[in-house]
Amino acid sequence: MEWAAETYSDRLTVGKLEVDANPLIRDRYKVQGIPTLILLRDGEELARHEGAISKPQLQTFLDAHF
Repeated sequence: MEWAAETYSDRLTVGKLEVDANPLIRDRYKVQGIPTLILLRDGEELARHEGAISKPQLQTFLDAHF
């Protein structure tokens, strides 16, 4: 995720959340699998990916939305 934070720094902010320590937020966003990547804009979900993702897949996923 550090790569994405640096590469897309002008278009997005990357944050991480420990789901076990934050069950209310986990439940709010309906996180069922770990890892889960959720793209939000103005608090609204744009896209979601659950499970491991390679760097090329991540780049394709982010480019499709930003």
